[in-house]
Formats: sequence, structure tokens, C-alpha cells
Amino acid sequence: MYWGLILSELKVKEYLDEYFSNYPDNSALRSVAEFFLNFPDNDSDLESIIGDILRGSLDEVIDMPRTNRFSLEELEKTEKTYIGTKVEILFRDTFELKKGVKLDLMVQGHEVDVKNTIGSNWTIPIEAIDEICVLLQTDDNKSLFSFGLVICRERVLNQGKNRDGKRTISKEGKEEILWFVKDGSLPKNFFLHMDNDTRHQILSPKGGATRLANLFRNFQGEVITRRLVECVARQKDYMKRIRGNGGARDLLAPEELLILWGGNLKDKKRLKLLGFKGINTEHFVCIKKNT
Repeated sequence: MYWGLILSELKVKEYLDEYFSNYPDNSALRSVAEFFLNFPDNDSDLESIIGDILRGSLDEVIDMPRTNRFSLEELEKTEKTYIGTKVEILFRDTFELKKGVKLDLMVQGHEVDVKNTIGSNWTIPIEAIDEICVLLQTDDNKSLFSFGLVICRERVLNQGKNRDGKRTISKEGKEEILWFVKDGSLPKNFFLHMDNDTRHQILSPKGGATRLANLFRNFQGEVITRRLVECVARQKDYMKRIRGNGGARDLLAPEELLILWGGNLKDKKRLKLLGFKGINTEHFVCIKKNT
């Protein structure tokens, strides 16, 4: 459930008021919550912003163009641990936040830690106890994610510790999470969900423009990220392989297919009219010319 998207400002206020009525000692969360809820502008929404952060983090670590891997399951254990670091870096950069003195972020004067999990729980370090934590949970197989805040007090943590003294959030503690996005839409890991025949059809041609044309043809009406374009083109000048003059756009034109880009104002306006949300310069969509 994405509160900022599906509820009016009044309903969001009611949701926050109800939360802080139930947990009055968590009032420090309010200004941090308002920062994230107020961050999106007319061209974005919180679900899309966070989804792009997580998709970019996962794709960079999987690194399909150089490793020919498509899923998190193919990563080494040490690589999986780096996902959290990558999420933290992109999160801080996207929201234009400074690093905290003790924790990952400084938000509205509060130290905040960023914890991401690709499992079912988060590991909370000693230094984050009694501090505010951003909680991110990613399910790449189901293309879902969640995003919320919690103060990691003793009452929300399990007593057991690992060798590093880290603890997890208890079943009761999860009830105290202030959710902004619950089971939101994570941009699809296209190659993970692609059958072998389609994957071969897209990736086997030698030319980058042909590979991109195959990608867009097979996934009409779906948002394609710049990172995915780079992965499929496998060339430094990958954007050139989309444009005219022999690029994917020219190859698809005889089929009455258009590639729209979120960085073009006219294309972006058309995509918004078609119901796409959170479109930005990182996004491409292939549609029928008469759509």
C-alpha cells in the first residue's frame, strides 16, 4: 500500500496522526516522515523513486553485461552483502542527503540508518539501537518492495544476537513500522522473468541496435530503464543504438512502433496521458504509433 499515492493529503495526515497516537514516544519520526512524503514533485512519486533506487542497486551488483548473470541467487555471499551499501549510497544521493556523524544519513537533524534486506528481516547494528532506521525490503522474484521507518528501541528487537552483536526486528516490532510503501511495484528484472527462447532472441544478434529493437518489440508498453538499455546494447555509446540513423527506432518504425523517452518533454507528456507514473530521464517505453 503506497500512502502518498492512493490517499489524499487529509488521509495521509490521518494515517500519521493515528500512528503517533499509538506510539507517542516515536514523535521524532514525524519530521523524517514528512521529508520523504514531501520529496516527490509533479513528475515523480515515492513508489517510483524508491523502486528506481532498488532496481539500480540490484542491477549494478548483478552486473549482467559483464557477468552474464540474471538473478540474486547467482551472486556470491560477499556480493549480496554489498547490495546494502549500494542501496545506502543511491538512497543518500537521490534524496540529496548528507552522511550522518554516526549513521548513514542526516534527515531533518536526525541521524538515520539505512537497512535493506532481500530476505524477511533486517539486521540492526549496536550503533542503531534507539535510532531511526529506514527499512527497505526487496523481493526481486515477485517484483515487490516495501519502505518504512522505525525507531529501533529494545521493544521492537529480538533478544538474540549474531556474532557481531546485530539483532533482528521482532514480530511485534514489525507492527510498529511506519510504512510509506507496502508491497510496492519494483521495476521488473526482465532477464530473471524471461524465458530462455526470448532471452536468446534478444541477446544473440551481434548488433546493439538489433538487440535493443528485439527488447522493445518483446516488451511493448513496459518501462525499460537506461540500465537495461546499457545491458542489452553492450556498447559504450549505447544511447546511439536507440536513436534514428540506424538505431532501434529506425528498425521498429516499419512495424509502426515508437520508442518514447522520459527525457523528451513531448514523449513524457504522452506517457503521462497514457497512465505511466514516475517517468523520468532513466525510462523508455515502446508503444504502437496509433496508441
